[in-house]
Amino acid sequence: MKKTILLGLFAGALLATSCCGRGALPRASEEVQARFAEAGDQVFDDVWGVACDQLHSLMVLKDGKVVYERWATGHTPEELHILWSASKSFTALGVCFAADEGLLSVQDKVVDYFTDEELPAERSEWLQEMTLWDLLVMSSGIGSDFIGPAQCRNFDNWAQKTLASEIVFEPGTRYAYNSMNTYLLSVIVSRVTGEKLVDYLDRKLFTPLGIEDFIWEESPEGYNSGGWGLFLPTESLAKAGQFMLQKGVWNGRQLLSEEWIADATSAQIMQSVGLNRSEEELARLKAENDWEQGYGYQMWLCRHGGVRFDGAWGQFCIVFPEKNAVVVALSHSGNTPRILNSIWTNIVPLL
Repeated sequence: MKKTILLGLFAGALLATSCCGRGALPRASEEVQARFAEAGDQVFDDVWGVACDQLHSLMVLKDGKVVYERWATGHTPEELHILWSASKSFTALGVCFAADEGLLSVQDKVVDYFTDEELPAERSEWLQEMTLWDLLVMSSGIGSDFIGPAQCRNFDNWAQKTLASEIVFEPGTRYAYNSMNTYLLSVIVSRVTGEKLVDYLDRKLFTPLGIEDFIWEESPEGYNSGGWGLFLPTESLAKAGQFMLQKGVWNGRQLLSEEWIADATSAQIMQSVGLNRSEEELARLKAENDWEQGYGYQMWLCRHGGVRFDGAWGQFCIVFPEKNAVVVALSHSGNTPRILNSIWTNIVPLL
């Protein structure tokens, strides 16, 4: 049963529903799964019970087959798990699908997709020049991130509020993370397709992949929140990672062109750009910090050649093109680097 409903801020992190039996991913042999059992269990041991951190589920795919899967007590394969900002990567895929159809260009001006009522009466040159690419790579220059007030429904027109914000730097010149960038992209995809983002992705991506159960929050304007609010089961997120790994191909069909997958997963901008960091500091960050490896289209590059969907509290879908592997971890953790470091230590060497 497909679902899209309005959820409040405190709706809860997990919702149970009937799940994704159709089109389940193939499982590796028991012998292969046994090779990954100790390593996967060690990731759980590394996360659980440290400062109340929890790892809810972990799934590892190698060569298109599940080689490890485990859910913590109280969590099941059927649960729809909140993805937080990992939702952003799906919004970016919506943009890529629309661009692939010729419905938009990432070089289009943002203002061309909004009405005079939504745009400020006086529009700065920087607002006029802002492109969809600037939104995709978190380089819009929009100075205020209204995700908190938006989730609390403190105002009705999220697009209008965002577009009225001061533009604090020239778009395209710096990286500055802002969830409302992604909301604007959700609105734009809906306007060029005539569908809500979630319905467009259902048709273009979810249904072909056999993803049947999902929820995506909506704004008071009736658009999916884009930057957060998508709920999926663990295996469905793993399917999305496998789709990325297969460069847009599923069951022999090229759903999304390989070029758009390459653009989305390449370092379009560096987080350090324009911050005047020393060469020594940049080298240290590159060696140690998975949030300083470059940013694609709402996707993060990380160490060990990975690209990941990344959400607050440890919602990860990590794609390893060179290893033909995908790792999904869904969590509630205040120390998300610990999760990634445990995956690097225990899982990656086996891939």
